[in-house]
Amino acid sequence: MTKISETVKADHKLITELYHAIRGAEPEDRHSLRNKFIWTLDQYLIVEDLVVTPALEEHLSKHGDKRRQRLSDDFESINAKLRHMLQFDPAEESFNSSLLAIWVDLEPHVYEEEKSDLHRLEENLSETVSTELSNKYNRIKDMLQKPYGKDGAPDSKILTAVLEMPRQDLIVKLGLTE
Repeated sequence: MTKISETVKADHKLITELYHAIRGAEPEDRHSLRNKFIWTLDQYLIVEDLVVTPALEEHLSKHGDKRRQRLSDDFESINAKLRHMLQFDPAEESFNSSLLAIWVDLEPHVYEEEKSDLHRLEENLSETVSTELSNKYNRIKDMLQKPYGKDGAPDSKILTAVLEMPRQDLIVKLGLTE
């Protein structure tokens, strides 16, 4: 029985590992890593919006609304930076700058969520509810995972379409409304 905080932290770890893998990769190896990073991060942002943010609002009444706005701002900023990053060939210096710009938003987001939000959320959840949220998180994440190429990420054209679509339209199009 996995708690929601453990599930989210596992995604944080994967995203962080992909970021560092891109930074350390040779330019010719960065293309597939870039797509995998973008797709993994975008999936995470969508699932967080559908599962974690509503749970924070529901179970942390004092801070839920403020945190929803901050998470929404994080989502919009990171999503815009992901779209920007897609414009550059991974061998270009502009690619490195755009990747770093994403990390500048993402690193504090992950830190705050792990050190504060998830800890406070777990304090306000029973183990059963935490496990149910974790299961829901994984179900939605599985629904987003399509049989894309060898690295599990869609190509640049599909990534661009997904990133440019308004969030609510994407959620409806993917059939993720409950």
